[in-house]
Amino acid sequence: MRPKQKVKLKDIADSLGVSVVTVSNSLAGRPGVSAEMRTKIKECAAKMGLDYSKYGKTTPKKVENPELIGKTISVIVSDRYIYIGASFYWEMYQKVAYAVSENECFTSLSMVKDYDDDEILPPVTDADGVIIIGPIKEKFLNRLLAAVKVPVVFMDQQIETGNYTSVLSGNYYGMYRATKELVKAGHKEIGFVGALDYSRNIIDRYYGYKKCMRENGLKVNREWLLPDRSGNDETPMIELPKKLPTAFACSSDFSAGLLYEALKKQGKRVPEDISIVGYDNYLLNSDLEGKLTTYNVDLVKMARLTVEQVINEIEDPSLAGTIFEVDSNVVKRTSIKELRDNNAE
Repeated sequence: MRPKQKVKLKDIADSLGVSVVTVSNSLAGRPGVSAEMRTKIKECAAKMGLDYSKYGKTTPKKVENPELIGKTISVIVSDRYIYIGASFYWEMYQKVAYAVSENECFTSLSMVKDYDDDEILPPVTDADGVIIIGPIKEKFLNRLLAAVKVPVVFMDQQIETGNYTSVLSGNYYGMYRATKELVKAGHKEIGFVGALDYSRNIIDRYYGYKKCMRENGLKVNREWLLPDRSGNDETPMIELPKKLPTAFACSSDFSAGLLYEALKKQGKRVPEDISIVGYDNYLLNSDLEGKLTTYNVDLVKMARLTVEQVINEIEDPSLAGTIFEVDSNVVKRTSIKELRDNNAE
């Protein structure tokens, strides 16, 4: 008998006319999918012969194929975003390195100057798989991908070209939920902080914010859409408008920290004068640390899924091309002022 062709999530998505993300979220038991659609997806998966019992597991999956033990996975990240011991992407790399060791493999880290046209490509020729963390400048990325002949998985970033897997946090619904906390507290004038030109993740988060505003009949004021960086070197900066809203939804905790400092210079207090929510639950060296209500990014689950996927693609390259979203929760702290009358219905 001829062996059955391996079923991909894309096959199910194409069959039902939905996105791969919807199929992935449904099989993993994540929210955001109707009960009717969830049933259809599971029935379609079973009919196609897909074993979806593995989806949604949070515990690390041990490598079953002995030939995959001892593989080397190269991790690449721009030096613009990684600071050893004190950055979100350094923390993400640490989680990846641990997940790699759980799978009895090895990892190496390359911090690249992706903004430098003369930058030498990292040594990936001896790697069995590659994980790219965060945004990489397009010109450098194209050179890198042309040189890499092994599976590549993107973590916390997605690209439009090529057949590559991406593992993302819950950008759209995560920002939606964080913004919802402001709405539930009675805020109607809510701005957004994030540079839309620099990252697809930030664009997704903006649309999550926008969805929440629209669903609640609230207007998005363009004067309150504030970039948090400028220039090719992405210099962190925020310019406040003359008239401020009562609250801001920030595309990262880092941008929330920048906003906090800008407000403080104008004598504004958080949350007494301005309420703030963030995204990622990673804020250091700020007076807002430990006070910011924010959407938590599950770094451990993202790392385990990324490592599992790159190992799977080393064994079977045809598995490439799926976008995974790892959902999480909002961590509620003290950065939101209640405007709503608690006695009102």
